[in-house]
Amino acid sequence: MNAMVELGPEDSGCRSAPPVLTVQVEKDMEALVQRFLARKRGDLDRLRGALATDDFETMRRIGHDLKGSGEAFGFPELSGFGAEIERAATSSNGHALREQLTAVEQFLSHLRVTFR
Repeated sequence: MNAMVELGPEDSGCRSAPPVLTVQVEKDMEALVQRFLARKRGDLDRLRGALATDDFETMRRIGHDLKGSGEAFGFPELSGFGAEIERAATSSNGHALREQLTAVEQFLSHLRVTFR
């Protein structure tokens, strides 16, 4: 899958807000990419629940899955987040997991996918 990534101007006008990240994906991958991103947003809910109950094994599995699938769908940043989540869960580091959860939430909230 070929994806093109560019940082765009901030939509909110707030200086502290991260810039919008635009990823261009081939049109024939639109349905797959949209389902993938919807599943990853659902994984955030699962991560929150696992974090609340100190279920580090569930967090490790989610991180491992994200690490393996993000780049395949054109989102190498998600693979990086997944690796960090897996690492933090393996060491039962709740603080690092909360930081990574926040980072993934911010990334997804500033992600704009366009199809060419």
